[in-house]
Order: sequence, then C-alpha cells, then structure tokens
Amino acid sequence: MNNIKNIIGEKYDQIFFNSGKDYSSELEENGILIFKNFINDKGLDEIEKESIKLKSKSFKSSSTYNVYILPYDLKFPKNSSRNRVMSTTKKCIPNDLISKNSNLNELYNSTIIKNLFCDILNVNKLYPYNDSLSSININYYNRGDGLGWHFDNSDFTITLLIKNCLKGGDYEYFNKIRYKNGKEDFKTIEKILDEKIKGQKIQSAKGDLMIFKGKESLHRVTKVIKGERILITFNYNIRKGIPLSEESRKTFFGRIN
Repeated sequence: MNNIKNIIGEKYDQIFFNSGKDYSSELEENGILIFKNFINDKGLDEIEKESIKLKSKSFKSSSTYNVYILPYDLKFPKNSSRNRVMSTTKKCIPNDLISKNSNLNELYNSTIIKNLFCDILNVNKLYPYNDSLSSININYYNRGDGLGWHFDNSDFTITLLIKNCLKGGDYEYFNKIRYKNGKEDFKTIEKILDEKIKGQKIQSAKGDLMIFKGKESLHRVTKVIKGERILITFNYNIRKGIPLSEESRKTFFGRIN
C-alpha cells in the first residue's frame, strides 16, 4: 500500500482494497465497473506529463476487422454483421518505452491492486504479458481516431483515462448482447451497425479506472472530433508465459520486440 498511496485517490483505502469480491457481482451483471478518481491529481499530472513526453515515439496504427475479430466468412454476405469491416486508428506507446520508475509501473505491479483485480474478476492470479511490449500501453486518440465496434477476445479489459477529448471519443457499449438462445445474434448486431439501436454511453473523466468484460458485450469508442484522448491499458493474463501474438504486436507497435 505504501508504494501507491501517493498515487491513488484518498478514498481508496485498505478497506476498499479488501472488498474486491463485493464488486464481482456488479461487474458480472453490468459488464463494466468504473472507479471514479482512482488516481489523485498529483499522480495524474505526472502520468499525463510522461505520456505527452513519450508521444513523439508512438506508433500510428490502423487496423480493419469485423466485430467478431474473425476471418472473412463466405457463407455470409459482405455487408452482414459477420463480415462488415470496422476500423481503428490510434497512436500507441509500448511497455518497453515506459520508465521502470513510472507511476504506471507502480500501479501495474502493485500486489494490492492485482489482488483487488483478482477478487473482482474471480481469478487466482494475474500475470504480465511474456513480451516486452504489451503489458502497459499508452494510447493516443487524436481528431478522427476511434475504435470500431467489436467483441473482445480477452476475458477482461482494464483501462485508466488520463486525458479526455473535448468532443467525441465516447465509450459506447451493449452488455451481453452477443448471443440469443445460445447462438450468435447476427440480426441484432446488424441493427446496431446500421445505427438503428443506440448503446449506453459512459461519461468518463480523467483519473477514472474502468474494468470491462467485452467478450459478449459489443463496444466502441466514437471518433474524436476535438481535442485528444489519452488512455492507458493495463494488460494482464490469467496464465503465465503468454505473449501477445506477433501479428498484433506488429499492428499496434510496428515491431515484435
């Protein structure tokens, strides 16, 4: 606790960190948890300054995919929800460019924080990625950048908002919408992609920590219209020794090591 007490918000005390299991059912029911002002002003200011300083070294990535992150399937029409092309553009800093003394490393490696995440997620242990790039990432969304609709391959996502844009950049999602009667619900997903159904938008502020389960919950970040959005992703595995795929590292970082 001593290592992070100067970084986290004052309301997040030992009692809070011992109560992770109390939030587990809320995450399971809603698909999302947001801890407001998880980082205090001083810690946030230091992380933002570090992020701004590193931005010139970031890699500009652009990727296309369908919402299921699966190969094209000829059994479905090109414009079906199964095959329709989504896109993401952003800039990213990989783990190996972040200082070992950074607040981000203090947070990521903190035993008390990892234990909290384990309790919330109902897992025994969390491990860093077994490559030098993927465990902590700083993501920059400038004007025109966004994250297209998709389901995650990972069981959970943990993010920390460092800077919010002035317009756009909204986090929008549909909780547990992927399946109907045990089968992929392509028709409902198609209505969402056609903008016939609106999702729930999250109003986040800088300093907010979010835990999200996106395997069955469709989600996106709308394009930034004005300003800049800086988001940290804390990436863990529930198994030891797993690297991010070489293809993903090449896409997000422009290199594999």
